[in-house]
Amino acid sequence: EILSAFVDKLSTHFKSYVAMVIVALIDRMGDAKDKVRDEAQTLILKLMDQVAPPMYIWEQLASGFKHKNFRSREGVCLCLIETLNIFGAQPLVISKLVPHLCILFGDSNSQVRDAAILAVV
Repeated sequence: EILSAFVDKLSTHFKSYVAMVIVALIDRMGDAKDKVRDEAQTLILKLMDQVAPPMYIWEQLASGFKHKNFRSREGVCLCLIETLNIFGAQPLVISKLVPHLCILFGDSNSQVRDAAILAVV
């Protein structure tokens, strides 16, 4: 909530903090609590809307596809689905994201595999 307030106040001036914040948000997407994961995703989408273009955020967020926590990997896939639903494919360079999804098709966790498949479909 605090970061969301900073985003509201600073808007595009928050861009210099995006890389640092994204790392923490990827970790939060791996939290055991649904509410925490949902709030992390909401803030990521807010960053795309108010701070920087979606692809800029995804360049930082792509490391989450390789996160050690399966919930974080799943969360990044679900966030991609939401990004596509909200912003469409035009602001993204999909060819940079698809290889990450293809790797997740073979993930050891079925939830991650399913989320990766949904992101491609």
